[in-house]
Amino acid sequence: MSNKKILIVSGGTGGHIFPAIVFGKKLESNGDSVKWLCGSRPLEQEIYKSQGIQPLILNIAGSPLGTSSIIKNFARFIDLNKAFIQAWRYIKNFAPDEIYLFGGYISFAPLIVGKLKRISMTLHEQNAVAGKVTKLAAKLGVNIITAWPVCEGIKNFVCTGTPVREPERISRDRALNALDLNIKPDSKIIGIAGGSLGSGALSELLTETAKLCNNLEFVFLSSKEKRDEENRHYILPHWDMKDFYSICDVIVCRAGGSTLSEILKWEIPAVVIAWPGAADNHQGKNAAEFVKLAKNSLTFSEKDSPENLAKILQNINQE
Repeated sequence: MSNKKILIVSGGTGGHIFPAIVFGKKLESNGDSVKWLCGSRPLEQEIYKSQGIQPLILNIAGSPLGTSSIIKNFARFIDLNKAFIQAWRYIKNFAPDEIYLFGGYISFAPLIVGKLKRISMTLHEQNAVAGKVTKLAAKLGVNIITAWPVCEGIKNFVCTGTPVREPERISRDRALNALDLNIKPDSKIIGIAGGSLGSGALSELLTETAKLCNNLEFVFLSSKEKRDEENRHYILPHWDMKDFYSICDVIVCRAGGSTLSEILKWEIPAVVIAWPGAADNHQGKNAAEFVKLAKNSLTFSEKDSPENLAKILQNINQE
């Protein structure tokens, strides 16, 4: 049994936070004392709370480089300076033996403080393209571990995969009941999950595709309200995904690194539609790495036609 004090830094989105929680709980089961550190966005704290965790909080809600607004930029630089002071205090008081960073804006201040205090640090990069903090950490000699065998932008890293929750598959009847879905259990169900799938051109693509596939049922996990429209079923997002994954024959998703790692673990065929606006095309690179490892999965462009997507969904995962 280990007996170390571990600080895990993760915030921003569920894609950063859930792998950190899975990893941290594994360390706790080995006897380590773990504290989590996140940013001040309500969503971050809500995710931790859903997992029974009360994290330490840095009063910063985003990177100064993540907005084009001069006012927001200035405010975030002020918050960043305060975050350095907070991070120093947290790290001094907890005195961790090791710090694990899960990337993103929240990792910057703890990275610098940890380096100044000469604490052993490891950073996990969930994407196939290194983010800004990851590149800085690599230059500072921090150990880098990655989700994929490729990580553009850095040279020295070890691919470990992404920590994800173990699949907990339940019967389709039970899962449909839990999601309050009036769908016949023997239907072929297409799950729509991950990222901004509920708006703009992509929403139109998916809606038109569903209309062309009357023999399939589409469950959208991105709605603000629960509703049903013919073979399209809109449900509220869930932090616990086992019910949703348990009903899916195929998943259509964006190419967030953690989402793809989780789907890979569940071994569900997927059609991956990378967000073209992702920094450094990291979603496109994630998708390319995913389809190398996943069975019966492929990428698709949101600029392509609903007719082509309909053909793919009709034929994918055929026994």
